[in-house]
Amino acid sequence: MKRVTAIILTALATCLVQAAPPHGDEPLDPDKAFLPTARLVAGEPSTSGTERHGIDIEYRIAPGYYLYRDRIRFDVTPATLLVGAPEFPPGTAVDDPFLGKSVIYRDRLVVHLPFAVSVAKAGRYKVRITAQGCAEDRICYSPFPQEVVVNIPPGYRVTDSPSPIKGPAR
Repeated sequence: MKRVTAIILTALATCLVQAAPPHGDEPLDPDKAFLPTARLVAGEPSTSGTERHGIDIEYRIAPGYYLYRDRIRFDVTPATLLVGAPEFPPGTAVDDPFLGKSVIYRDRLVVHLPFAVSVAKAGRYKVRITAQGCAEDRICYSPFPQEVVVNIPPGYRVTDSPSPIKGPAR
């Protein structure tokens, strides 16, 4: 009888282990699924032939995840550093089950925040990002805040800059 009970318990334990979802099926935290970094852009050529000056925010997006273009906002502090409207790449147009017609980004996204000043004061600046994205066919995250830092060296000058905007960037 003890042998039959042991066989039944072993079979039940095997079934329970197989029925449990694998650890990899849990959605990632937004900070792991959507990893932003910041980089100072100083005088790099643009597609229009002018030099680019500003901050590039690059997102590494985990496989199976995506960000919504119209749900990404930037706020630079201190507010003494003025940036123009964010420059987004084209992205992929989709009819999203959560938000309807949308533009999304998978894998990698680089958004350029052009400087709206001719001289940027040296210092450490924080870019607060509010973004929203989803795990493909699983969940949509509530808008989540993230923060990256960029350092501007002394003597940095902007030669081609857009006109300033009013209020926080997109």
